[in-house]
Amino acid sequence: MTAFPGKGSEMTAKTSLILALGALALAGCGMTARPPAPVGQPVSAAPKDRLVAAIEAEDCLLTSANVGAVLLRANLTQAELVTLTPELAAEGRAEVSGEGTIRVLSNNCI
Repeated sequence: MTAFPGKGSEMTAKTSLILALGALALAGCGMTARPPAPVGQPVSAAPKDRLVAAIEAEDCLLTSANVGAVLLRANLTQAELVTLTPELAAEGRAEVSGEGTIRVLSNNCI
């Protein structure tokens, strides 16, 4: 006699489903995970070009407030930024203000 009259076959079906799902979940435990796939385009542009594009995306100004976003978008480190900024200024592609901001000089930023 079942605890729930008339519900025996329904309970058996639910129990079987739960056991099957549990077995599938446990079977996945022994599998190795695939490595994460890269997101977006591979880095192919030169570091200076990536930096200029990242600053252009921030309304053409690099400030202390957006430096993290710019570095992340350009895939650069702070050390690389320190090296690239004077090079861009010497090439006439950027100007550094005394206030610590850097303005990109490009066709997109006038």
